[in-house]
Amino acid sequence: MKKIYYTLVVLITFTLLTISVKAAPSYSFNVSSSSIENGRSVSASVTIRNAAAWDIKITSSGNTYGCDEAWSDVTSNGNDTTKTYTTTCKSNSIGTIAFVLSGNITSSDEQKIYLSGSKRVSVVEPRKAATNNALKALSVDNYELSPTFDSEVLEYSVEVPNEVNTIVINATKQESHASIEGIGEKEVIEGTNKFEIKVTAENGDARVYNLLVNVKDNNPIIVLDNLTVVKNSKNIIIPDNFKEDKITINDIEVPAFINENLNIILVALKDANGNTNFYRYENNTYIKYIELNSKNLSIYPLEIEEIPYKKFNKVDKNIDGNNIKAFQYKNLSNYFVIYAMDLTNGNKNYYLYDVNDKTFQIFDEELYNSLVEDNQIYLYMLIGSLFVILLSIIIMVFLSAKLKKLRSKINEIKYEKNQIEQKQKVTKKSKKKKEE
Repeated sequence: MKKIYYTLVVLITFTLLTISVKAAPSYSFNVSSSSIENGRSVSASVTIRNAAAWDIKITSSGNTYGCDEAWSDVTSNGNDTTKTYTTTCKSNSIGTIAFVLSGNITSSDEQKIYLSGSKRVSVVEPRKAATNNALKALSVDNYELSPTFDSEVLEYSVEVPNEVNTIVINATKQESHASIEGIGEKEVIEGTNKFEIKVTAENGDARVYNLLVNVKDNNPIIVLDNLTVVKNSKNIIIPDNFKEDKITINDIEVPAFINENLNIILVALKDANGNTNFYRYENNTYIKYIELNSKNLSIYPLEIEEIPYKKFNKVDKNIDGNNIKAFQYKNLSNYFVIYAMDLTNGNKNYYLYDVNDKTFQIFDEELYNSLVEDNQIYLYMLIGSLFVILLSIIIMVFLSAKLKKLRSKINEIKYEKNQIEQKQKVTKKSKKKKEE
């Protein structure tokens, strides 16, 4: 019986002690960084624990625009809780930002503590953006690079067996603030696969390392100037208005891309550097496929020998990196006319290319002819006006000469008249003297 009594006493005492003993309220005060660059922001935070009521404040001073904040509240149920409050300041000059914490917190059992603390943050001159855009290392899992990696060498190659479908490219940068693009697992197909590993420095300067992964092709189809027919389409982006199909070249089935409405068949050819382009395939001939795009217009330039309009010259024009046969009006540098097929409906038209806007629109032949006719009319009017002006000048010159002769004749008459009058006066004077 005594054992039961003592056991009950111990249990009751332990329970009472457990209920009555609560954790005291506490807090912590921190800043997001002890040093920042001028113009950047820094935060100060206070976390309160085991608090049912609080009245706290964080003030700031120094090289900042200021961010004083205060928080005062109680829990709705009177129980203790944990809260975090934060204020953020932006630096405005080199120096120091000082944060000061003050206030108090009270727990549900009326335990009250006062908060105090200070934190100082250094504001330093902004660091100049790093310019290093070099790699520290470059590798391909399970294969050796050729040549051996050197940060200043930008071209590398790797040879892999025919059955390999993927590789893993690894790279590390020399400078921590730089960024790398183009690494990780990559799909490869037979032939040469080109990958770019781009390293961008913090200041924006970029450097590109080129990696050629040569997957052994046991039976390559080589055409034209050492170009290889692509036999796997998994990494090929199909052109708009085309669908994938198959054709047979050299008894080997290869992917082809067909526009049935236009009766155009394309195949992909790859050069020794892994660059892939589409070629129009017809009767075992290959013609490079060029697609020009402008807003909602996609056209395929066609060859034409005759000059379509008067006062146009045939020229070679570079459009989007492609050499296009074009026609230029009187060597005006901003406008060219090309002959092409609309890839959506197969219509063939002349298109006007605007160099400044890099846009195409159907060339309005009627408008052009109208402008030519108007220009001819204006030319005839100009010639007529010039003729009238010239005739007027001739008439004026003729009349001026006539007037000059008339004036000369009048002056002669006046002179003769004056001479006669002088003689008459002399005669009268002589006669008068004789009479006297």
